[in-house]
Order: sequence, then C-alpha cells, then structure tokens
Amino acid sequence: MKILILSFSNNKVNEDSYVPNKIGLTFSCVDECTNELKSKGIQVEHICMNYKNIKKCMACGKRGWGICLEEHKCIMNDDFNELYNMMNKYDGFIFITPVYFWEMSESAKTFFDRLKRCDAFNDNSKIKGKKFIAMACAGGSGGGTQNTLQAFDALNYFMKMDMIGRIPITKFNFEEQKQEIKNCISKFIN
Repeated sequence: MKILILSFSNNKVNEDSYVPNKIGLTFSCVDECTNELKSKGIQVEHICMNYKNIKKCMACGKRGWGICLEEHKCIMNDDFNELYNMMNKYDGFIFITPVYFWEMSESAKTFFDRLKRCDAFNDNSKIKGKKFIAMACAGGSGGGTQNTLQAFDALNYFMKMDMIGRIPITKFNFEEQKQEIKNCISKFIN
C-alpha cells in the first residue's frame, strides 16, 4: 500500500518564527501521519504543494470548460497535470491544509479547483473511490476548521472518493487529535 500526503503550507519554519513548536502545526501533522503510516508498514510520500507551480483555474473554453471536461487534463503548462497523473499510482491520500481566514489555504483551493475540473466528470477516473483523510490545521484562534472541512465534504461529493477521516486540528487540541489521526490511518488497512 502506498499513501500520498499533500500538504499546503510553507515548509518548516525557521528558528526565529513564533510558533509553539519548531515546525508549525501543519508540518507537525505531516510528521505525525508519516510516522504512523511507516509504523504500519505503509509506504508514504509527502509533497509540499507550496513548492509546486500550480496556477489558478482560468475557466477557459466554452462556458468555462476547456479541455478538462473531455480530455481530463488542463491546458495550462505547469505542475498540475504531472501531479494529477501521478495520483493514480497511490492507494489513498492525506490532504493537510492550514486554515487561513476560515478557509483552506490558497494553494489548496487552487489545486482542488483544478482537480475537480479535470476529474469530477471523468468516467475513467483513477482516483474515484480511493480513500482519503482531510485535515484542517488552525494555528491562530483555532476557528475555521469546520468551514475548511466542509470544503473537503464538497470535494468528496464531486470527486466520489471515500473520506475516511475529517480531522479538525488546532494548537489547543493537537495532542488529543493524535489518537484520531491513528484511528483514521488504520482505516486505510481495514
């Protein structure tokens, strides 16, 4: 089994940043998931999406649909198509986004908007039915996690995937939510 973790936050913060830990909440979740998957003998790969060149959807073509509707790829020449095509080689996914302004991060919105365009109406989709865990990490007030997870509910509806976990993470509940992370990861096996 092979799981892909996509995170949508900047990489590890530097020593001068004010955060409760040295790597930030989103990357603490990445590390927690990676360690748990490896402890179960599951192969894992992590991609920090903020280092990928993915442009926003242009809603090009007739009525806002370019080649994405029929050819299930995007006409724009950036990193999206390569990432989209490689998703078929994984058995499941963990999507981890910080919460900004009560929403998923800008890089997450950009990626998922394009993913829905290319795959939601793809009868030969290689990712439909695959299991995934959605995690919303709110480091400030802790608000906005439920709004962000509702966006993942919409993604699940259109993509017809199998959401096996929707986990709200805050700096106040991270330690308690580690058990929920383990419980959800075990659903990849069962």
